[in-house]
Amino acid sequence: MSAPDGLERLRVASWNLHGFIGEGRQPDPERSFRVVASLEADILALQEVDGRTHLRRLPDAFERVRAVLGGHLVEAHLFGAPGREYGHVLWSRHPIEQAEVHALPGPGLEPRAAIEAVVATPLGRLRVVVAHFGLDPRARPRQAAFVAGLVRPDMPTVALGDFNEWRRRGPVHAALSAALPVHEPVPTWPVRRPFAGLDRLYASRGVALHAVAARRDAAPASDHLPLVADLRF
Repeated sequence: MSAPDGLERLRVASWNLHGFIGEGRQPDPERSFRVVASLEADILALQEVDGRTHLRRLPDAFERVRAVLGGHLVEAHLFGAPGREYGHVLWSRHPIEQAEVHALPGPGLEPRAAIEAVVATPLGRLRVVVAHFGLDPRARPRQAAFVAGLVRPDMPTVALGDFNEWRRRGPVHAALSAALPVHEPVPTWPVRRPFAGLDRLYASRGVALHAVAARRDAAPASDHLPLVADLRF
């Protein structure tokens, strides 16, 4: 992918799938995957990959994602019986050289995790951390501090996902922006009248963000809008 000025950029995106549920309150994976394809992302974080059938989700959510996306995928299975797991994934168009799933600190009713990976992009090696923070406000600052602790100066780094912080400059932002100061807030929730930037992207110094936006054309497919940005480093 080339930018208008001829310099290469990399497109990253984060989207909370909400178990493939959007308008109509019925899971519709085909609609969700059409949205994913429209994002034309090189690196993609998907949250709420959810196969909990007792909550009217469809089974085999991870298997569906794996079958459609192909490419290079890292899965964080947080809980649930086989075929009915809940978690999130990191997908890359480019090879993933190494990856690790880190358990995030609590408290919280549900376990949370961060995926840390090194992606071999056409622009060079990029460290990517994707996460879905918990609903308990006591846990989120600890989870943000953990993610910030994964940042090292050896290569460009981005952290993205659903950080579940309502305030633009709350404790999650304070911890992440101290380690990853490049950030452009965009409201992504709720889809019809978004006012909260729950979905965020933070990057290290030397990473330039372009065209950071919430994709409003995806509104019927989830309760979150996808967050998309082009970056250069």
